[in-house]
Amino acid sequence: MLAQATLAVLLLSTAAVHAAEGNVEFTKDKFKMICPEDGTWFKKNAELKPPGVTHTETYSRKTKGLYHCKYKDIEGNIKRYYFFVKGKACANCYEMEPEYLALAIVADVVGTTCVMMMVFSCTKKKRSAAYKARPGGRPAPARPPPALSPSNPSPYQALNPLTRSNDVYSKTG
Repeated sequence: MLAQATLAVLLLSTAAVHAAEGNVEFTKDKFKMICPEDGTWFKKNAELKPPGVTHTETYSRKTKGLYHCKYKDIEGNIKRYYFFVKGKACANCYEMEPEYLALAIVADVVGTTCVMMMVFSCTKKKRSAAYKARPGGRPAPARPPPALSPSNPSPYQALNPLTRSNDVYSKTG
């Protein structure tokens, strides 16, 4: 029992201790560096003003590169945290969070499906247009073929010789 309690205390105390971490955030044409503790900022070996936890600059060719912050940890030891800043930034850019992009895609698919269902239900016909029922419940009889006359045995109308073209390939035989 004592061993289990000791193990639980040991695991919980190691989980509570975490390493201090810095970060770089890009927003439009600026970037912000976050030092783990309050400290002094440097670009290469030149000191930057003002000291603090964060340092913000406008991103350009001159401002990209190696930075570091020098700070004292809890025990009084001097620590350095290094940043290498290189990225793409512009004044009119907005960063799209992946969750919002996924939400927009899902909303578009759901909206399109709803519109398709509405169009389908509004245009669905109850019966086919070719089928016409008679009052007795039987379909109408099919139409008889056109009668052929003795002077014209073909069901097609004869071509007028005055309106025919006399081009090279318009005559047969």
